[in-house]
Amino acid sequence: MTTPPPSSELPEVTVEPIPQPAPEPTPKAKEAAAKPEPRPLLARLFGISIWGALKLIGLCILVGFFVLASQFDPTNPDVNAGEAIMNVARTAVSALGWALQNFWKPALAGATIVLPLWVLWRLISLPFRK
Repeated sequence: MTTPPPSSELPEVTVEPIPQPAPEPTPKAKEAAAKPEPRPLLARLFGISIWGALKLIGLCILVGFFVLASQFDPTNPDVNAGEAIMNVARTAVSALGWALQNFWKPALAGATIVLPLWVLWRLISLPFRK
């Protein structure tokens, strides 16, 4: 019978751990990682693309044509919306010629109406934008 060698004579055996795959993230963790951080309030409120800014300027000019062509004066006690519309229809051609020479005036006149409405719309729709 042979006796085992003393413990000091045994070779040292090192066992490296088997690499374990990383655990799969939970669906909630995946969803949280996929969501970008929300944009700041001012960026969500006034963030507008170049194309959006051009459309807003065009709308200001268009509304300004109608305001200035109708010679609308809201302080006049005899304000008549039907007559104002007819006045716009009669003077539309002359207003177009005038606007080609002085386009900045209708842009400013339209902006006084369009921009407050646009800001109001952006405030109302703010909770629904990401």
